[in-house]
Amino acid sequence: MSPSRLETLSPYEYPNETKEQLEYAELEALDISKLNEPGGKQALAEQVLKFINKNGERISFYMSNIHTANRLAGFFYVVGHGFSDEEVRRQYALCEAFFDLSLEEKLKYSCDTAKGDFRGYKPRSTGKLATRDNDERYNIPKFTPEHERPHPQLIHDHWDEIRGFSLKIHNGVLLPLLRLFAYVLEIDEDFLVERHRYEAKGLEYLRYMKYHPRSVEADAHIGNIWAKGHTDYNTLTFLFHQPTAGLQVQTPEGQWKYVRSPRDAIIVNIADALEFLSGGYLKSTVHRVVRPPTDQADRPRLSLIYFARPEANILLKPVSSPLLQRLGIQTETEQFSQDVTAEEWARARIAKDHRFRTGLVDQPEKEIIAGVNQKYYD
Repeated sequence: MSPSRLETLSPYEYPNETKEQLEYAELEALDISKLNEPGGKQALAEQVLKFINKNGERISFYMSNIHTANRLAGFFYVVGHGFSDEEVRRQYALCEAFFDLSLEEKLKYSCDTAKGDFRGYKPRSTGKLATRDNDERYNIPKFTPEHERPHPQLIHDHWDEIRGFSLKIHNGVLLPLLRLFAYVLEIDEDFLVERHRYEAKGLEYLRYMKYHPRSVEADAHIGNIWAKGHTDYNTLTFLFHQPTAGLQVQTPEGQWKYVRSPRDAIIVNIADALEFLSGGYLKSTVHRVVRPPTDQADRPRLSLIYFARPEANILLKPVSSPLLQRLGIQTETEQFSQDVTAEEWARARIAKDHRFRTGLVDQPEKEIIAGVNQKYYD
């Protein structure tokens, strides 16, 4: 990167926090900087066990409600992650600059969501389909030979910076959390790490995302929903500071509560693949995005997100865990009617969503793959 190119990138400043009084979810914060301190891992493991078993549910209740209990516990904060405010705002500046490119330019890098491939650009829907999809996305995959593909000059100009940011998430945040979860499950601490090797075949990606504001009337027509309630299909999702309120998490009682975004924290949510691998103990959390409060609703909502996924050929089978065995909730029963890999699961979900978003089907489809159905929460 030359200094002249760096100077062309406009600084990014966060929008103001809302002044409206909102009902926020109470989320735990894991300080991963303590993992290498004496007793730090044990203390963090106890914290994880506490919020996984939040509200004091008895094991008998958990066993009878395994598909709904503790959903909220799959959302938490990570602090002590090593990212500076400047690093994060630089990525938001790139995010903003990318979406300022012409639509013609962005469409040159479109992703093939019909085939379940999320690498590249996804435009927002227009016309009668606009109510189904109001966001633009640019997904930058792992920096490995498998994912070599064209990018706009803007991305190439800042290639090393984006690569360094992505690798820092993978190595400095994802892998420590996977080791911590393995420790909690009382399995080999590298069990999950060995299924998320960066150089192995499989897709992780950094996402630049932009929600476009709608009129009050247009949003009211669709219940003020910008993204319907869903779970993510990957392992863990990392959402960097985003002060525009709109993200909501569903509690075990079915209520929707806003997720506060502290400036020094990364919001993390557990997703489908980790739920499958943990035998249902670590729950994939239901969330959605709604119209922002009035004092924030007139400007676009940018998001900076990293999606971590298992390697492509990893079978989504439950691990044998001494913890789950001791609790009496170890299951050998798989949710799928046949073996399904992480790659197959992700592509099936992406392709299914593509068909609804683009109007190829008029109603959301039920089955995703191998007998596992999509759940809808709105």
